[in-house]
Amino acid sequence: MAPCRSPLRRSLPVSSGGWSLRIVPLALLSTLIASAASGEPIASGVPSDRLSCTSFAVTDGTRAFLGDSEDAGMSHPLWADPAGGYAFFRAASPTDYGRVHLGWLWQREHPSFQAGMNDRGLAYALTAVPETSMHPHTERPFVHGRDGLFDWILRRAATVEEAIEATLQFSFTSCGFQIQFADAVGRSAVVSPTSDGEFSITHRRPASTTLVASTFNAAEPDRALGRDSYRRHAQATEALSEFAEGAPTRELPIKALAAVGRRGPYALNRSYTVYSTIYDLTRLRVTVFLLSLYDAPVTIDLRDALQQGDHRIELRAALPEDRVRAAIRTYWLIQASGFAAIVIPIAAVLTGLGFAVRSFVRHRRGARHA
Repeated sequence: MAPCRSPLRRSLPVSSGGWSLRIVPLALLSTLIASAASGEPIASGVPSDRLSCTSFAVTDGTRAFLGDSEDAGMSHPLWADPAGGYAFFRAASPTDYGRVHLGWLWQREHPSFQAGMNDRGLAYALTAVPETSMHPHTERPFVHGRDGLFDWILRRAATVEEAIEATLQFSFTSCGFQIQFADAVGRSAVVSPTSDGEFSITHRRPASTTLVASTFNAAEPDRALGRDSYRRHAQATEALSEFAEGAPTRELPIKALAAVGRRGPYALNRSYTVYSTIYDLTRLRVTVFLLSLYDAPVTIDLRDALQQGDHRIELRAALPEDRVRAAIRTYWLIQASGFAAIVIPIAAVLTGLGFAVRSFVRHRRGARHA
């Protein structure tokens, strides 16, 4: 499933801190108005600027990281439950590497993987790009959508080259995402669908310490999901530039995640970062920041976690309940502010028109009686 995108589902009650909201009809109306006003196209039910995930790989030659931000819009599976992300663990076996995936439960039942890392220090992250029809390769043993692409990669690949090889064992009918890979020795690459129906590989240049992916196609940069794609790419690149000066600190990836994080109202054609992740590929640690709580990380030691076998954890369960409630409350207040910014002016115009019509009718009646 492509990241940051899913079919729009029916209205669901949303509860947080004892209060509930039903905002889908209002949100959809606001979305249509905002899109018309901004001139942005509507893709998959939402303006394209909302599809705004970002990933980056960075290394200093000694340590290597992969960063990833998961950003929501109105059609995102986590829009109604912004703290509903999960970490899914799969233990090693004689044929498979141990691994963790970040994602959510699709329809509250089926694990949906969006990024992850295995016990060899190989990690991946997805960013949405314009949907592309792919040339079918019936000779390949696997089919995307039927077979588990992302889990297969982490089960069997230990390096970027092996991950690319595993990806190319799958046949696609269409593709609306690109995959960034990074490994423990600092290699990184982005696998992108191209307009000719094949995949193109963009490798990190040897002279560079970083490789950034946003929601424009790395192989065809003019194909993008919204103007913010280029802005976030530039922000991440700038935040990571200090790695070129030999400063391999964990704070730099956090700085980059904060730079590309978004806390915007969907009704105003903005996105909201529901969680951000740093994969330390050298030390096999995962650090997750839920709802921009950069001072309250969820830290996972992959070796320790895999000792518990196959299991999953809900990210919010690893944080103090009051912090999560406050973050969710902020999320809904920001969404409400966006809806209000659309609805209040409309209400004011309608009210003014109502007064004008009433005044006109009274004037006509008065003139008739006169």
